[in-house]
This record gives sequence, C-alpha cells and structure tokens, in this order.
Amino acid sequence: MKELIELILHLETILLNYEEGDLLKLLDIKDSSAEIDNILSKNKELACLIDSDLSQKVASMNEGDLVNILPALEKHVDEIKLFVESIPDKQDEELSDDTLNYPKNGETKDLDYSELIDDADMLIKYADEIKEHLDNAQIALLDLEYDPTNQEKINQVFRCFHTAKSSSAFLGVKNVEEISHKMEDLLVLVRDKKIVISGELIDVIFYGIGFIRDIINVMIINDYDRDKIIKIYQKIDVFKYSKMIKKIIDEHQRKKIGEILLEEGKINSDLIDKIINIQKDNYKKFGEIAVEEKIITPDELQSAVIKQSSSVKKINYVKVSNFRLNDLVDMVGELVIVQSMIKDMIRSSALQNASDYKNITQLENITTNIKNIVLSMGMVPISEIFNKLRIVIRNASHELGKTVDAHFSGETTELDRNIIEFIYDPLVHIVRNCCDHGIESAEEREKKGKDIVGKIDISASHKGSGIEISIIDDGKGISKEKIIEKAVKNGLVSAENAKNIPDKEIYNFIFLAGFSTAEKVSEISGRGVGLDVVKKNIENIHGRIEIISEEGAFTNFIIKIPLTLAIIDGFVTIVGEKKYIFPFVLVNEIIVPKAESLDKMENEQVFLSFRGRHIPLIWAGDFLNETDFVKTIENAVIIVISYENAEYGIIVDEVLGKQEIVIKSLNEVLYQYKKVFSGGTIFGDGSIGFVINIDEFIDQVKEKL
Repeated sequence: MKELIELILHLETILLNYEEGDLLKLLDIKDSSAEIDNILSKNKELACLIDSDLSQKVASMNEGDLVNILPALEKHVDEIKLFVESIPDKQDEELSDDTLNYPKNGETKDLDYSELIDDADMLIKYADEIKEHLDNAQIALLDLEYDPTNQEKINQVFRCFHTAKSSSAFLGVKNVEEISHKMEDLLVLVRDKKIVISGELIDVIFYGIGFIRDIINVMIINDYDRDKIIKIYQKIDVFKYSKMIKKIIDEHQRKKIGEILLEEGKINSDLIDKIINIQKDNYKKFGEIAVEEKIITPDELQSAVIKQSSSVKKINYVKVSNFRLNDLVDMVGELVIVQSMIKDMIRSSALQNASDYKNITQLENITTNIKNIVLSMGMVPISEIFNKLRIVIRNASHELGKTVDAHFSGETTELDRNIIEFIYDPLVHIVRNCCDHGIESAEEREKKGKDIVGKIDISASHKGSGIEISIIDDGKGISKEKIIEKAVKNGLVSAENAKNIPDKEIYNFIFLAGFSTAEKVSEISGRGVGLDVVKKNIENIHGRIEIISEEGAFTNFIIKIPLTLAIIDGFVTIVGEKKYIFPFVLVNEIIVPKAESLDKMENEQVFLSFRGRHIPLIWAGDFLNETDFVKTIENAVIIVISYENAEYGIIVDEVLGKQEIVIKSLNEVLYQYKKVFSGGTIFGDGSIGFVINIDEFIDQVKEKL
C-alpha cells in the first residue's frame, strides 16, 4: 500500500506541475500510470473503483491529447488516492498512538529524513512553492474569520495544505508532510461541516503555518545543504503539534462511507449492521464489502468517496528566478542603449538612405516591445504585500487586545518586484505602529465618542510617474507640541525658531534616529522608534515619506515610490554642459518664452503669464550649480511640469526630446551630494545624463523660493 501511495503522490506532483512541451514529464506520466495499474490489478478492493486502466488513458496519446484530458486524468488519480487514504477500516479505528508512530508524553521520536532529496535547485523551488501556499492559506483564513461559512475559502485552505503535503512527501521533507497531513485531515472536517471555523481554530492553524515557515527557513538559512538541514530537523519535535490536531480530529470524526450512503438513501440501518457483522470476520473495508455483497455499485462507492474529499485543481503558471529576471532586465537595458547608439550612427552617417531608416525604425519597435514585455514580467500587483499586511494587522491587534478593521484599495496597482521587496518591511513597521500607538484602546475610544473598532485604510494609486501608498489610522494622531518639546530638548531647534516651523518639518523630526515621543516602548512598536530606518529604506529605492496628522483624529503616512528601477520614458534636456532627464509623464508642454510674458515679484521670483495662468519659473542652471548655462530668458526654453496639482516652469538651455532611459545606480557619494538625482544613464553617443527626482527637486526649490 505504501508503494501505491508514493506512486500516486509522484504522479499527482507531475500532473500539477506539467507544462506543455515537457516530453520527459510526459514519459514519466506514462511510466507511473503503468506501475499504478500493475499494483491495482493485484488488489480487488481497489480495482472495483476503476472503470478503466490509467495506462490505457495515456499509452497511445500524443502530447496534445494529454493536455486536453489532463483535468480528467487528475481527477481519476485523485479518486484512487482518496480511496486509499480516506476510508478508515476497522484496524485504523483501533490504532493507538504507539501504532501510529507517535511518541509518548515526555519522549521524542525522530522522523526518517533519509529520503530528503539532495538537490538544492529543487529545494529552492519547493521552498518558494510552500511559502506561496502558506500565504494563500493565511489570506483565505482571514476571510473565513469574518465569513466562516465561505465554502470556497475553506476549499482553498484545504488545497494549500493538500499540495504542501504531496510535495513534501515526494521530496522527503517529512516534518512538513506530517504537519500538512494533519492539517488536511482537520480541514476535511471543517469542509464537511463537522467543525465550525472559529477564531480559536484559526489561531491553531496560524500556529501550524508559522511552524512550517520556521521549518522552511531552516533550509534557506543553511543554504539548502542536505546534511545541515537533516541535523537540525532531527532536533525539531513536530509531534506535539500533530497530537494537538489529532485530538481535535478525534473529537469530530468525519463521516464514514456508511453514513454518506445512508444519507443518500443507498443503504439502510439493517444493511449497515449486516456489513459491520461481516467486517468482524475479516479486515475488509466497509465499501469493499458493500460492493461484494452487491448492496451498492462501484459507481455509487466512487461517488461516496469523492464526497469525502475534494480534488486539486491544476495551476497554470511558470515561475522564473528573480536573479534571471533581473539579468534579463539589465540585458534589455543594454539593448536599448545599443539601439540608441546605432540610431545616432545612422543619423550622423554621410551615407544615409531610406532603407537604413526603415530598418532602424523596425529595430526600435522590436526593442520597445521586448522592453515592455520584460518589464511587465517583473511587475507584480501590490496585493502581494497588502495580503501580508492584513495578517500583520490581525496578529498585532490580537496581541494588543484591540479590534481593528483594515480596509485596502488599489490592490491591482503594479510595482517592480525589486521595489516590492524593499517596501514590505517599512510598511510592516508603519501598520504595527498604527495598531500600537495610533489606535486607542476600546475604553479610550468609547470615552472620546469614537467607534470602539479602530480603522486603518491602506491604499495604492498611480500619481505622476510613480506610486503613492497611503496608510491612515483613525487613532489619537501625533502631538506636534510633544515633538517640538522633544526637538528643543535634544537641541535640534531653538525654542524661538520652533514657533515658526511648518507642520511638515515638525513631523520630519520623528524620522531622526532615536527620536520618539512615546511614553513607553512596547514589543510591538513605538511611534518614532525605528522610523529613521523606514525612511532610509524608502529613500534607497528613490522614494519619499510624508506625514499628515491631526491630534485626536488621524495620522496619514504617505509613501511615494517609483514604478520601476529599470527603464523609464524620460524628457532629455541640456543645462550647461550636462544632460538632465525629467519624467516624461509630468511634462505638460514646451514654451519658448517672450520677455513681455514675464512678471517679476518683489522677492525676485519670476512668473510666466501664459494662457491666463501664472507659472513660477525655476532656473535649472542655478539650482543644479551649473556655471556655463544660458542666462537670458529669450535664448532659453521652458518645460512646464505638473506636480501635486500645481505647475512649475523649469528653464533649460535646450530640449532634446523624449527618450527611453535605462536608469543606472549612482555612487553613494553622488546621492548624498545631490538627492535630486534618482539615477544616471548612458546615451547612444556615450555621454552620461542625470535623472531628476522630481519630488526632491521641487521640495528643494520651494525652500529657496
């Protein structure tokens, strides 16, 4: 029986991961099917379930046929597996903890890891797959906490653990297999409505998810070294948790085949007693005896078995290593640069002809299409982070004894995967901060006339050339007086100057290392503690963070980050001897100014009067510390950009036009010297340019105005 189960698990894993074009897996499916048929032919008990041989289903088919009948084949395999695993016989019901290989209280027992696969690449893929399934299970469990009757979510959690168990069994990761198997058994009872999902049960499942994550992390920390992994795994006792799950299951046994057949009217109580009496003289299963006595048909037994469990659906996707994807993006960036160089060469060539322009245009179109496809491959919806934040908020609020309702919007907004990785930790810190020091206790909120349920609204949306993430809590807000008091005490500002500091600068104090106004620092967070790290991490991806708050009402953290760190559409300009690139999406229009359209204010600020608008002008040469730039407005060009519902005119020497820009990282020294640069680029002629961080640019300009 063990050999049959292993074969079925192996075949199920192949079917779940089959991709069109994989001829080796196609052969493996055929071989495994034949081996399963061989075992079934020797077992009448199981053979009654099968209406035709597996090997006959795949023996003569080509790959196209296999793709068409794959769902039916998966279902067929799953039915056999469920029949083998799900029907308890008399022996199973009488098994003790010793027979089940469970350790007694106070003892430990090692699982056998001799079959753990020694293949780092496969373990890496396995670890990624398990983490993805655990993430999906957590998300579904959060929904079940508010809607415990949602059968689709229950099935989703079941499938996550079912797949985790199958993959773990195939690769020899026995501890994850053990936990996943018990979790799967528990969820069968939930699915069959023998156990009602509750907050306490969800906590138990969350603990198991955390346990599995820790086991997977052992692999990652030890760089997938088999010997090191086994050595640590042998010290981890998974049976305490398994026994707890088994205890819950024992109290809520799932329906037996006889109960299902009785409910369907296929048999009656007298026939059940007759079958049980026959069982006393042999060890055959209830379903097998019912078929042999011709009380039910094999089809009716098969239908009852299917009702005990659900089948696993095939997931169609291809996973790509993040390292390979980054390499591909880099290569496409180089391709864009080379294409630009070739275009410049043809333009400057004395032997120009129509064919050259036609070919370079075609190359440009192909390069653009490749670039768009590659960049879209690296873009992921921010829902990947939002779903994890829901879990963070749930856990934090439970630890603090608070009730918090989290609302998310803009989940489909897409970001570069590399940015997603950097933004997660800052967001976790902020939402935990909101739960701890933002949202008041139920008693405090009631005294203030607020709803006892705290609210956190998290949203993401496109703003200009980037993404804006907003985290708003309806808590106590931030006290500006306390911040100023602490800033004066720390010598950051004088008491006299503190009276005239704008709100934005006041809130910026809490991003300084060690600056905190919290009366006590908890294990969850401390508003101000660690926010310097949050700001630094956001700035590392060329983003920025702002705070808007009203004491006693709300606090809003606003994070602005670029869409991607790789390639953007830029508007290339010349100022002095250098090229500067502005985000193309922010450029409204290009104006060649006339002297009569300029107005000068008392503070020397110059405005452009244009079509009834008054646009403040910025001399880019002055601001960027250029020396040899055009200083007369009649010889300059103004690019008008939109930023935060306002227009600004930036005076440059010359405009070269729109171009795809491959962003390269600048040396850290340059970033510290000029935060207005979000990166650099190399042009087709070999010259370099600097990409302007428009947020920092406008902010620094405002300080000088």
